[in-house]
Amino acid sequence: MRCTQLQVQHLLLRAGFGDSCEKVKQYTGSKPAQIFESELKSCATFREVHVDMDFTNPYTNNQMNQVDRQMMAQKGRNAVKELNTLWIKEMVSASSGLREKMAFFWHDHFACRSQNPIFMQGYLDVIRGQALGNFGDLLRAVSKSPAMLQYLNNQQNKKTAPNENFAREVMELFTLGRDQGYTEKDISEAARAFTGWGFRKGVFMERPYFHDDGIKTIMGKSGNFNGDDVLNLLLENKRTAKYIAEKWVRYFVHPSGNTKLEIKVADELYSTNYDIKRGLQIMFMSEVFYAKKNIGVRIKSPIELIVSVQRQLHVQIEDQNSLIFLQRMLGQILFDPPNVSGWPDGKDWVDSATLMFRMNLPKLIFRAALIQSELAGSFDDNDKFKMAGKLKKLRSNIDFDRLSDEFEDLDQLNSYLLQVNSISKTTGNSLIDQIVDITSKPEFQLC
Repeated sequence: MRCTQLQVQHLLLRAGFGDSCEKVKQYTGSKPAQIFESELKSCATFREVHVDMDFTNPYTNNQMNQVDRQMMAQKGRNAVKELNTLWIKEMVSASSGLREKMAFFWHDHFACRSQNPIFMQGYLDVIRGQALGNFGDLLRAVSKSPAMLQYLNNQQNKKTAPNENFAREVMELFTLGRDQGYTEKDISEAARAFTGWGFRKGVFMERPYFHDDGIKTIMGKSGNFNGDDVLNLLLENKRTAKYIAEKWVRYFVHPSGNTKLEIKVADELYSTNYDIKRGLQIMFMSEVFYAKKNIGVRIKSPIELIVSVQRQLHVQIEDQNSLIFLQRMLGQILFDPPNVSGWPDGKDWVDSATLMFRMNLPKLIFRAALIQSELAGSFDDNDKFKMAGKLKKLRSNIDFDRLSDEFEDLDQLNSYLLQVNSISKTTGNSLIDQIVDITSKPEFQLC
């Protein structure tokens, strides 16, 4: 099989955030394996996303007065926001979107938030660095990250007062899936095994004096288990491979899933000891992935929308406050999931207010210089957007020369930007007018 333009765009949108028309043309006619290997090679090395910070946790420093405590807390929140926007900019500028898309997926799978920027920096380093590596290694690293241990309360998990929150989510959300192959008793016993796992000064540590070293029985096996033993038991259970495969196929292929493909991906994951690249290869090389019924059926999440507009159309949004505000308006802020289960998906992203905002987003980006006059005459349902004034300083850099060089005619522009056919015609005269018309259609919300 050799990929058509539509199939290339499908792969780059699902395994990344979309890409330039120039890259799509280069890949058109190539085999899926060739494209995937090229994308893997492009993201083998990657830039560090790092925030310089001098941060002391105000909630653990008893020597701070109230004013200093508040100032340091604000400093921490600002550093997390900076980390957020730096990661978005890396999603936009990376030569391949594959690593960042997988890290974004893992951020939802291992949902986590913290006001401590050092913790979130470490968490991001883990999910980006191991996004395409080994799932077992990723699971262990995330489970031992101070951000996750804090978020799921395992710092308070002690043999004298076991806290089951961490153990429950490790089984329910990270490995086996909800109500799959474990009991409440298994969770209680696993919580005992995780006692003593915590952190000090931002570094994971095992605290023997808090650990329950008694015999535990977990999923039919008994022993003096510790936290690592529990993770190994969960990885040995093939249900974990099935759970990951099911989530991948529903996220990357079709929201309804595909049982046969899920089994193939799970088998590959399990037989390779959870090699993420090998599992992804089975999925992205399958004929099922490229079937017409699976193209253009996913609603882009807010982050996917914000990033894809920039990657596909040579745009860069520079202002940090604007990037944060766009995320807030659209309902998805990096490092701030709504709960331990992560974000919703699909139709949950769209309602009457957010759809209007989504459809006007490209216009705001491309006509940033005219933003005030445009806001004055639109967004009846989004007056708070104008009142907040966060986009008054919106700055976007657009490479007009590359845009004009890439598109030969309107039909090419339409087929590149929309994964599903649109019967309505554009009315704009200039290239930018045409781009704004096309990207303002509901079909542009699909990938």
